[in-house]
Amino acid sequence: MIDWRRRLRRIYRNPLILKDGLARMRSWWAPGVVALYLAILGLFACLFFALSLSTAPRAWGLARVGSTAFAALALAQLGLVCLFAPGVAAGAISGERERQTLDVLMVSGVTSLSVVWGKLVASIAFLLLLIASALPLFATVFLFGGIDVQQFVITQVLTVVTAVTAGALSLFWSAAFRRTLISTVTAYAATFAATVGTLVLGAILTQIAYTSSPAARTGTPPDVHPILFFNPGYAMGALLLQPSGAQLHTGRLAQLVLLATGPASQSGPVIEPWQAALTVQLALVAVSFLGAVLLLRGRRGRESPSAG
Repeated sequence: MIDWRRRLRRIYRNPLILKDGLARMRSWWAPGVVALYLAILGLFACLFFALSLSTAPRAWGLARVGSTAFAALALAQLGLVCLFAPGVAAGAISGERERQTLDVLMVSGVTSLSVVWGKLVASIAFLLLLIASALPLFATVFLFGGIDVQQFVITQVLTVVTAVTAGALSLFWSAAFRRTLISTVTAYAATFAATVGTLVLGAILTQIAYTSSPAARTGTPPDVHPILFFNPGYAMGALLLQPSGAQLHTGRLAQLVLLATGPASQSGPVIEPWQAALTVQLALVAVSFLGAVLLLRGRRGRESPSAG
């Protein structure tokens, strides 16, 4: 009979989480990255506030300036998280290979699931530290007004899930390659394709579908393609800059996937971009995590005969 209590205890008492977490925080690298992250985000905030207060129309008011500044800061933080995540997680497993310590883990009692889970949690914990360290900077925007608590919570959740997704993708490539350099380059390429690549491709497909639809002749704004709809950057921008959130029916999303013409379908539940982005990203996390576990199990299986 499977002892689920014992397995759950192994998950949250994973020694790799403590080992990697302490090793990262004891070096100068961790405070240096946090300082660099806050310096970049703080400089961006100062420049944006200075530019907005000097050039914004008087009719805007402080609330409009605050909402625009919050949107710019949230998008900038999302970009920084996507920039830092591969560098944090891409060497988690490949680094063990280069130090020749992964074989020790493989022949020990630590399971492949525990190895991947420990590496993922240790990497994500540092990314969460970066996000949490920037909260006081976001709190200053509330002095201007224009942002409600729901928008703030959703943007932070979307940023955290994006960080977890980028970390899980990077960890998968770290398990797939033996060299940290190759896994890091591949992780950055995958993250770039999942963010900027889907943004550009979705915009192109949206324009293609719009030019062949009746809405182009009437001047109606186009419905975005699902590839763009699932993009975290577009989802955050739609949440903060569009009052309606750019919500669509799932039936309409199916039409856009197939580039179908005709009247827009109103069937199915209504979904907003941030909800779709969270769903797709959580699916990517699950696939990446399971893929990394299977890769390590395959390595354990290949090396078990020689170990005996």
